[in-house]
Amino acid sequence: MAEFDIQQLVLVSDATNDAENLEHLGPTMKEVYRNNKMKPFLDQLSQFIRRKEVEIEKMCNSNYQEFVHSVDRLLKVRQGTVDLKDKIHTLNTDVQQAGTELTAKKRELIESKRILENIATATETLRTCIHFLDLANRVNVQVENRKYYSALRIVDEIQVVHLRSVIQFEFARHMQDCIPILQHAIKDAVTTEMKEWLFSIRASQKDMGKLAMDRMAARQQRWRERFNKGIKLKASHNINSAVEEAVNEENEVDIMDAEQFKLDFKPLYQCLHIYDELGQRTEFRTNYAEDRRAQAKLTLSSITSSFNLKDRNTDNFKALLQDIVGFFIVEHIILYSTTNFRTQSQLDELCELVTSLLLRLLSEGLANCQDPGMFLNVKLLLMIYIQTMESYNYPVSKLNDLLLTLFRTYADQLESKFSANFHKLVDEDDYTPMLVENQDEYSLLQMSFRFKEDRKSSRQGFPRTLPFSKVVPYCCEDIKQFVGQFYRFVEGFNQEENEMDDLVKDSLDTLLIQHVHSVWLKKLESRNLSQIAQIIINLEYFQGACGDFEQLLADSRSTSDMTKISLQATGLFRETRKSAEKRISELVNSKIDDILELAEYDWLPAGIQDLHSTYLQELVSFLSIVMSATLQNLPDSIKTFVYYDALEHLASMLHGIFTDSNVKHINQNFVAVFDKDIRYLEDFVATLDNPNVAETFLPLRQLITLLLSENTEDYMDPQIRARHYSQVKPEDVTRMLEKLMTAPVAATTTQERTKRRSWGKVLEWGGIKSSSS
Repeated sequence: MAEFDIQQLVLVSDATNDAENLEHLGPTMKEVYRNNKMKPFLDQLSQFIRRKEVEIEKMCNSNYQEFVHSVDRLLKVRQGTVDLKDKIHTLNTDVQQAGTELTAKKRELIESKRILENIATATETLRTCIHFLDLANRVNVQVENRKYYSALRIVDEIQVVHLRSVIQFEFARHMQDCIPILQHAIKDAVTTEMKEWLFSIRASQKDMGKLAMDRMAARQQRWRERFNKGIKLKASHNINSAVEEAVNEENEVDIMDAEQFKLDFKPLYQCLHIYDELGQRTEFRTNYAEDRRAQAKLTLSSITSSFNLKDRNTDNFKALLQDIVGFFIVEHIILYSTTNFRTQSQLDELCELVTSLLLRLLSEGLANCQDPGMFLNVKLLLMIYIQTMESYNYPVSKLNDLLLTLFRTYADQLESKFSANFHKLVDEDDYTPMLVENQDEYSLLQMSFRFKEDRKSSRQGFPRTLPFSKVVPYCCEDIKQFVGQFYRFVEGFNQEENEMDDLVKDSLDTLLIQHVHSVWLKKLESRNLSQIAQIIINLEYFQGACGDFEQLLADSRSTSDMTKISLQATGLFRETRKSAEKRISELVNSKIDDILELAEYDWLPAGIQDLHSTYLQELVSFLSIVMSATLQNLPDSIKTFVYYDALEHLASMLHGIFTDSNVKHINQNFVAVFDKDIRYLEDFVATLDNPNVAETFLPLRQLITLLLSENTEDYMDPQIRARHYSQVKPEDVTRMLEKLMTAPVAATTTQERTKRRSWGKVLEWGGIKSSSS
């Protein structure tokens, strides 16, 4: 490397800092090593160093004298400095001695001031602490004086204003920890007072409930009086309807005026305010709701042990309802006198709970009750209770359902009571026409049971016999009372689509069908003709009474519906009356059959008796008694039907005997005997003077006449047959002629042979007719 380069490096090293030197040195040294010039570089560097040493030596030699002179001067200055230092030391010693006394006095002054400041601070601190403790004590005093809001404000003042100034003290830190406890104590105290208030208002809320229910009862009475005056209003215009409220507006009492009961809600409002200040309104709402729920349950459970509906004493139940009404009036007042505390849904839920408990209480109380009057008393109280609750917008749907259930149970009780009375009337009835002694009895009877008499009967004096037996009017009177009691029970019900009217109608139909009708239907199984005849008459009048029952329902119904009311029982009684008529015919025919079993005929008699058969006397005697006595009071149409059916049956049975297929042979004497018997019966029918039954035996008469005719072949003449033998069946003619033809005879006379030829012709003609047909 050139010397210039080394010098350049030295200059650079003097002129620049180490960092810059390194920056320039690095590339140079890198170049030396790259070109492998380390040795020349070191040689050049050594030469450069020697030259610089020579230059330094020359410079020192030229400035040596000046350096010596400077050293002499420095020595003189040093001596002066030593003297000055001694003087300064002496002065410092004097100053130190003077300052020590001053410092001691200053320290005394400072200590005195510090003590004074500490005393002032301590005094102020004590004053602050005393005020702090006095505030803490005032909290308890305010709580004892029931000034809870003031106590809470003091606690807040302690916490926000005073606590930070004394927080360095132990008691203050303890007080800081106790602030939540103080707030909780205030909350507990105000809550306890509120709960005591809730307990204390029981008497007042009972008075409120009593007033509300008495007012509702008065409204019901005023509304009932309007109906009684003939003002016909729709069912929708009931208690609590817009029309009713408008009419009774001037008579209303303001139940919400709690001052008339001296009911002060301050404990509740104060408690609510304290919880608001503590930011715990939600907790209070929840706790209050639970307390009121528990109180409602307690109200019902407290009366459960003494609740008894077996007698008609409903005082306890009435008091319970009044208590419940008062309870919810208080809740209603609270709902509208507070904000965001109670909601209508909470009150509705509570009302539903109370209703459920009340339903269970009533179900248990009425489970074994057999007195319809008790149900009516309970219904009247419940109706007032429901309408009172409804006027404050509380839900009453479950209670209305309860009324329907109660109504059905009441209906069952009435039906049971009526059934027992009716069975008693039926058992005590003698099934003879009713006897009325005088006009008063007759008028009273007409009031309970409307019936019509024919002109002849209406002119009779007293005592007077009426067609029906006494069970009919007594039963009708019971039914009218039954309907009246029903409508007394449903009075005030809010109806939709005539549900109550339909229920009353269905209950009456059930009563008539399952009790009245079924009993008489059972009685028809009897074999007593006179009893069945009387039942027929009773059914006829009762069927007519059903129309009166339908009109009674139409007049009594609680709506303005004009639809015609029809009872199913009406048609059923009509059908049963027809069945009873058939039953009489069955019994009469059965008796005829029994008598006919006594008939004994000789199919091949040797001669002809002078008299008819003996069994016919009993038969005619039976029919005469039945028609003239047993069935005397029946309408002519029924008697004609029984007459006709009995004689038709008799004629049929006699025809069967006469043409019995089991009998293979008969003679003319038998025909003649049978002719006497039929004539005897024809004479009896003639005495009845009834054209409807006059020709009952005509088919049999024509057959007998044909068999006794001398010219039997006249039957083959169409004109003669149509005129004299139209009711005769050809097969009967054939069968009877065959029996006559095959009958054995002791001796054949000319007359007999003539008849047999005539019969043969008819039989031959009959066979041709039969084969051609």
